[in-house]
Amino acid sequence: MPKVRTSYGHMMDWDRQKIVRQIESETRLVETFYGGVGAEPDLAERVALSVENRIKKLGLTFLSGPLIREIMNMTLLEEGLVDYRNVCTRVGTPVYDAHLIDVGRGFEAKDNSNLQENAETSHKKKADKISKEQYLLQLPPELADLHLIGDLHIHDLEYFGTRPFCQDWDLRYFFYYGLMPDGNGTKASVAGPAKRAEVAVLHAVKALGSAQTNFAGGQGYYNFLTFLAPYVEGMDKTEIKQLMQMFVYEMTQMMVARGGQVVFSSVQLSPGVPKLWRDKPIVFKGKVWNGRQAPHRTYGEFEREVRLLFATLMEVMLEGDNWGKPFNFPKPEISIEPDFMQEDDGFNREHPDIPTYRDLYLMTFELASKFGTPYYDNQLPAYRGAGEGISCYQCCAYQFSTTAENDETFEEKLLFKDGKHFSMGSWQVISVNCPRAAYRADHEDDRLFSELRGMMDSAVSIFRIKRRWMEHVRANGRMPFAMQRPKDPETLERGTVAVDLDGLVYTIGIVGVNEMVEHHLGSQLHETKDAFRLAVRAMTEMEQYAKKLSLKHGMTIALARTPAETTGQRFAVSDLLDETYRPYVQKVVKGDTKNLPDRAKQTLDLPIYYTNGVHVTPSAPVPLTKRIEIEHVFFPIVDGGNIFHIWLGESRPDPRGLMDMAMNLCRTTQIGYFAFTRDLTVSLKQFTEYRPDTKKETSGVFASADMRVLI
Repeated sequence: MPKVRTSYGHMMDWDRQKIVRQIESETRLVETFYGGVGAEPDLAERVALSVENRIKKLGLTFLSGPLIREIMNMTLLEEGLVDYRNVCTRVGTPVYDAHLIDVGRGFEAKDNSNLQENAETSHKKKADKISKEQYLLQLPPELADLHLIGDLHIHDLEYFGTRPFCQDWDLRYFFYYGLMPDGNGTKASVAGPAKRAEVAVLHAVKALGSAQTNFAGGQGYYNFLTFLAPYVEGMDKTEIKQLMQMFVYEMTQMMVARGGQVVFSSVQLSPGVPKLWRDKPIVFKGKVWNGRQAPHRTYGEFEREVRLLFATLMEVMLEGDNWGKPFNFPKPEISIEPDFMQEDDGFNREHPDIPTYRDLYLMTFELASKFGTPYYDNQLPAYRGAGEGISCYQCCAYQFSTTAENDETFEEKLLFKDGKHFSMGSWQVISVNCPRAAYRADHEDDRLFSELRGMMDSAVSIFRIKRRWMEHVRANGRMPFAMQRPKDPETLERGTVAVDLDGLVYTIGIVGVNEMVEHHLGSQLHETKDAFRLAVRAMTEMEQYAKKLSLKHGMTIALARTPAETTGQRFAVSDLLDETYRPYVQKVVKGDTKNLPDRAKQTLDLPIYYTNGVHVTPSAPVPLTKRIEIEHVFFPIVDGGNIFHIWLGESRPDPRGLMDMAMNLCRTTQIGYFAFTRDLTVSLKQFTEYRPDTKKETSGVFASADMRVLI
């Protein structure tokens, strides 16, 4: 037998017993992932002997570890041992595909606009490809196939087996315990609680950067300015603006997130101290200022500081960077709350130099008009429960909330008693292909709802597997930042854990409701009342079923419109590839639909899609008022997150007009989250934004060096 070139970088003598031991040890994963039984010694011996005989017959002059494994896997398949083969096979990529990734082409080259083209991106894409293949092999084949054929889509599949999805952080945690970036203090220096404003801001930045290593999605701060305000007490506006400038630049210049990108981040911003927090003790410099650890002080004392923080942060974002470009992160989540619909006349008289609530809100609409940067979190509708609990939108339209009714420690968290704090986020997101449910239902309502429930059942089966796998990850200490328990500065004992993993929700995403009703009834959401009513009923059925599943499985399941534009394309292409659904999809799919079957033979990156979520399709010839009339109804139903887009194109409307329109929308509709979306073109040669309403640039410059960015 020839020597073996091993995967570990050594040349070794042939040893059949290594194959035996490998089969015995690796097939134990069947117990972990499928609940089966690993290979017995006699089976392992028989397979290894068969592999050896095959190699002898081939007359090879050299062997490699991967080649031996291929022969072993073929033998396992011939024995009918598919589960054993799945856990014993290699995951990887051909050399050619790896090369394409290195030069910015190939696997998912255009999948994420936040990724910069650099060497770290290439490394991430290779890891993504391997990880996705691995987790599909580890899932039971019947569930993995549902993802592959397009019944559903497992978001961030590359991180499925190692981390939760997204997280909204309570900044008080770091102001009390300090910063431990690695989660256990062994690899990074440990900082005590911030004593100065500059350090507090830097800790806020670095905490989000560190959190990226433990989560697959966005990271954000709830009630950001209120919790930061005590650190800037007494500072003048110039000093505060410098701090906000430092915060924004730090967040957009740390190329440390997954694949060498900036941290995908957001901050919830209120123009004043919310009523819920005005009488709560501040957490500041490693103490709870409740009269015991430190003199009693409340957040209500820092209204001036919150307003100045808000104003200066808006000024920084309005100015843009040194080229005049917008700051893409952190996303400012502007909280429209009942508390700030009426002015505090007494405070305004005492502080005539401090902006009013209206002044501050107007600044956000100036920013929306100029760059389209802000997202608006409308808490005025009754279903949002403003003032009764904690609520925030985060990570591109996922909504998280908690109240005293569903959290017995709610009051203790408000007071930061014994380190208790708010921890909101999502374990995993799985979207379902709603048009396919309609294709299968064959125009029968009950069958349609049954198909949708079946897809939800499948999603929950995958959620349960995720939860089981993550117990292994947690037990092996692989989420140190999320699971950190820093030293309590008062008791000198271990503090509370940073993230309450048991409190994270599981999100089922909705894609293609418009095309679902179009196939089922022959009309789109905006075309007939029957189509609209069917969509509302379907979403209500799914919402009610999500509640039943939550009780049945002991997990919180939320229904959401996911930011899943690429998933809408993937579902459409999957249905096009299936001969059963092809005639249906060609009638309802949106985009460039010419010669689709022929083009699909050349590429699967086709410019077609299903409308995301419960939106009216973007190409529908209806006015904004009609879109509002239709889409606002779904917000209380799709309570895990939704968004309403107001497209501005390249125009810059009057900020006051935008504000009047938006405030009317907030007061009279149930839309809980919306954004004004602008198209921007930046010349990379002249370092400025291209404006169609101004003098044209030098001939040839725009065409050769421009970048279109959709905010």
